[in-house]
Amino acid sequence: MKKMIPHTFGGRILDFRFPTSWQQFNQKQLRYVFLVITLFSPVKAKTYVFMRFTGIRVRKRVKGGWLCTFRLNWHKKLRFILQDWQVRSFLRQIDFISEPNAYPVRLDRIGGRYAIDAMLHGLSFEDYLCCENHYQGYLYSQDISQLKALYGFLYKKKPGVKGSLKTAFSRIKEYELISVFLWWGSIKLYFASLFPHFFQPFHQRTDADQPELPDLMGAMNAQIRALTGGDVTKEKEVLQMDCWRALTELDAKAHDIQILKSKQNGHK
Repeated sequence: MKKMIPHTFGGRILDFRFPTSWQQFNQKQLRYVFLVITLFSPVKAKTYVFMRFTGIRVRKRVKGGWLCTFRLNWHKKLRFILQDWQVRSFLRQIDFISEPNAYPVRLDRIGGRYAIDAMLHGLSFEDYLCCENHYQGYLYSQDISQLKALYGFLYKKKPGVKGSLKTAFSRIKEYELISVFLWWGSIKLYFASLFPHFFQPFHQRTDADQPELPDLMGAMNAQIRALTGGDVTKEKEVLQMDCWRALTELDAKAHDIQILKSKQNGHK
């Protein structure tokens, strides 16, 4: 898998087929994007992505633009000038890398461990709740240990001695942890579109100087009670339930409550 994107050249026109969404990046490209958006401002990050993925080399600043070269093959190189307006136009095509991503993508492997299903199929409801707690914990504390804990749930080592050694001798980089954070953020947006009755936006006080930390434990217990119907003997079964099944049930219950409230308000 290459970082560079496909191109065509004919009639003195150099044309690139640039990705238009996160899911069109391959793993090498995705890793590079996570790296630059961690290190640089949005505009600078997009500039690095554009240059790296196209293979265009900037030689020097000229009047109204930039003198660039592009190697078509080992013996043929193009020289051309990119105008400032053209660069701005190209960068707008990849604005999506600095915007929230509503379709989950992630690095397949980090620190010798392998990612679970990108959509979280197979993740237990208990682990889902733990992941959400660590995600919220990082949002409100910026404590990197919260992302390391989130990574531990979403990336699993391969069984056996070889898998343990790989994990032990692999160092996790900052941009990799940020990619874990962004993966979970995209999961939340994706789930909000699938389970709109359950995932309601959090409203914080407008007069608050500091963000208000949600009652995570209270929310978690409320979700468990909703699924067990108050029967504590069912709690273990609920926690081991696939998170998709649990969220489907919670969304249906939230929908029923909304309908009931609507009917009650209609009779007032």
